[in-house]
Amino acid sequence: MSTTPRMMRLLLSCLLATSSVAKRRVAVRTAAELWSVQQVAAAASGSGGGCPCTDQSLCQPITSSKPVMEREIYGFGGGDGSSIDFSRVTTVAWASDPKLMCAAHAAGRRVVMAAPQPEKVFTDNATARAEWVSGTVAAIVNNYMDGIVFDWESPCEPGADSQRQYSMLIGETRDALHALAPSYQISTCVAWSPDGIDGRNYDIPAFAAASDLLYVMDYDTRSQVVDACVAAANAPYFGMEYGLKRFLGLGVSPQQLILGVPWYGYRYKCLDGTAPAAHTCPIALVPFRGVNCSDAAGSEVALEGILMKQKNSTTGRLWDAYQGAAFFNSVENGSVVQYWYDDVKSLAPKYAHAKSLGLLGVGPFTFTDTKDQTMYDAFDAFLKDDYKLEL
Repeated sequence: MSTTPRMMRLLLSCLLATSSVAKRRVAVRTAAELWSVQQVAAAASGSGGGCPCTDQSLCQPITSSKPVMEREIYGFGGGDGSSIDFSRVTTVAWASDPKLMCAAHAAGRRVVMAAPQPEKVFTDNATARAEWVSGTVAAIVNNYMDGIVFDWESPCEPGADSQRQYSMLIGETRDALHALAPSYQISTCVAWSPDGIDGRNYDIPAFAAASDLLYVMDYDTRSQVVDACVAAANAPYFGMEYGLKRFLGLGVSPQQLILGVPWYGYRYKCLDGTAPAAHTCPIALVPFRGVNCSDAAGSEVALEGILMKQKNSTTGRLWDAYQGAAFFNSVENGSVVQYWYDDVKSLAPKYAHAKSLGLLGVGPFTFTDTKDQTMYDAFDAFLKDDYKLEL
């Protein structure tokens, strides 16, 4: 199996259909999935597999079938692992740098691989699915990974064959990995709410039954805006609260849920005539999946970049108490723009709420969006029972 230009076009066309704007996020996922495709090909050809760690003992997956800590800190995109606080972090997804695997295993933490183009085998052909599972398992073993994360975000109708086939593929992958060792972790990404977000009418109970964990992507929640078409929070507190309530209401165990949070925000260009200090920023109508207004009018920016922009803002940091999020205005190239983002003040209450519900974990997209240690310190709102929230 080799990565051909046609395969790349198929991968990109599928991924670009999954999000209203999220071009940066899609690019990260595209790279992670492409790396996984390449590793499947390498395992099939008998190449690769040499231990990249100085300490050869690190080239073994984590052996415990239990979380490496009672509460998980599970997030995406760790680069080479050098900036990750492994005293708190337990699982890094979309791992593709061997240095990250070595660093994580040295700390007794997990790294998991992106599922390599699972949509290519949404089929009732059991042989085709088995071949995909076999190749994927070989790539995981060949790269000393500790599991896999599935992330398919395309729309589908309720009861569509693709849901059933996807669930079967996840479950068959889990069965194959657990047959090797129960320590392998199989996780599946889902939208911030199970209520058909962006046309994703997924069978959440089936996904939960097939997976070890569900990673709830509580971000990009403005993908379809049905109220005022203005800049707003990427992941408001009330949306997180509602979404988790709905997952639990479907019977998903809280011990299967990871609350995913953004370590990035959005930049929106306000319509002409917006005052530099205005709190309300009307944005252009940019449709997504049948809704006229969406976050496609903006663009994703890593937290580190946003905080640099804030230094020259026209308003300084502002706080929206209703949404539970920070924002500020800036003038760039003669236009007023507004940035919305999450930081310690907005995230710590979410972590505390996740803890109160008994969730297994929390964690960001992505670890590489900031090197600010206080963002790791905020995980203590989830990890420590005696943590005091400063509101």
